[in-house]
Amino acid sequence: MNRYLRHLVTTAAAVALAGTAAGTALADTSVPSARRAALSAAAGAPPAAAAHRPTADAPLVNVEGVTRSGEFRWYVPNGKGSLSLGGSAKGAWWKSTKAAANVDHDRDGRMDGTYELRTNGDVLYQGRAGRANKVAGGWGGYNTFFSPGDLGGNGGSDLVVRDGKGVLWLHQGSNASRDYASLSARKRIGGGWNGYTAITGRGDLTGDHRTDIIARDKRGVLWLYKGTGNAGRPFADRTRIGGGWNKYTRLVSTGDVNGDGHADLLAVDGRGALWLYKGTGKASRPFTSPTKIGRSGWNQFRLLY
Repeated sequence: MNRYLRHLVTTAAAVALAGTAAGTALADTSVPSARRAALSAAAGAPPAAAAHRPTADAPLVNVEGVTRSGEFRWYVPNGKGSLSLGGSAKGAWWKSTKAAANVDHDRDGRMDGTYELRTNGDVLYQGRAGRANKVAGGWGGYNTFFSPGDLGGNGGSDLVVRDGKGVLWLHQGSNASRDYASLSARKRIGGGWNGYTAITGRGDLTGDHRTDIIARDKRGVLWLYKGTGNAGRPFADRTRIGGGWNKYTRLVSTGDVNGDGHADLLAVDGRGALWLYKGTGKASRPFTSPTKIGRSGWNQFRLLY
């Protein structure tokens, strides 16, 4: 770990936790220092190799994961199209993490915090200051949990979830603070989403400054859902990107990985290799041909986000 990251880790660990009206503050011992370190690292300057500064349309966000053995790891985009390991940690906390999503609440293109779904159905939010607050409960029935960005036009980072019946729901997020967050009551996007084996997205994939998502169906066809900016109907009708995507065990979109100003897509194949699909910013062809950026080992993750 370089001197800059060590400084961030030390600073983050020194921050005291405090209560807030946004939720119930957890005790300091309940919040892993690794989570604070990952958030602090994400707040640093963009890589010198990046051609473009991060934006809300193509944010610079950590790639994080939890292995099947319960180890948390976070990776930072290096601006060259690959990832650098920021750090790792083991502990009982991560065994109770069901899903997580990193967010950019103030739309500056940098990661501000993390929503985490616990196995007991609670949703926690932790901002850069290191405070973890319960913002929702009773979410144990959701099998998909991610944040594509601002879908409804209120400026905050929203959460998209899918229930066991295949209904997709939108929870709009607040951009009032980097350290605290709140979620609106859920809004129904639509049914029939259990026909997809992967749903993800982060930022603008089509160049119109609206947040989009993609979904893979059971036949391996990848579909694009263009954002509308309207929370009442957040997506336009789907358009086909292409087939053959069943060769991947996981699809993840975290934003701009290679620093070219476009949101990208990451994919893990059956052998555990990591592939980068660079974004184009064009709806007719959202991604270029894949580039392998990780030879093996990426199939060890139980969660990757």
